[in-house]
Amino acid sequence: MSDPLIQKAARDIMFKRGVSAVYESVDGCTTIPDCLVRVDHETLLRPDGADYEIPTFGITIQALFEDVGIPMRGDEFDIDGSVYRVERIDSNDRVFVKVVVNEH
Repeated sequence: MSDPLIQKAARDIMFKRGVSAVYESVDGCTTIPDCLVRVDHETLLRPDGADYEIPTFGITIQALFEDVGIPMRGDEFDIDGSVYRVERIDSNDRVFVKVVVNEH
């Protein structure tokens, strides 16, 4: 578990720069009705296992690890009626977790 001061700073960042989303796990067991996320529609993506970046852009969502844990493929974020489905985890430092998503 991260330092409480780091967790508070991370939450403050999300309050200032994030938007509200509903997070639902693919198995339907977990629903978080008001988690804060940051959406980036122009992220330069790197294919799994590649050591280089290719000019492929996609959508990522960053959320607080303490809110969503480790999202699984198929989990969804609903942001104002736009549904984003998790494809894979891009990064996870146990404070923030960033996932690559597709909009549905």
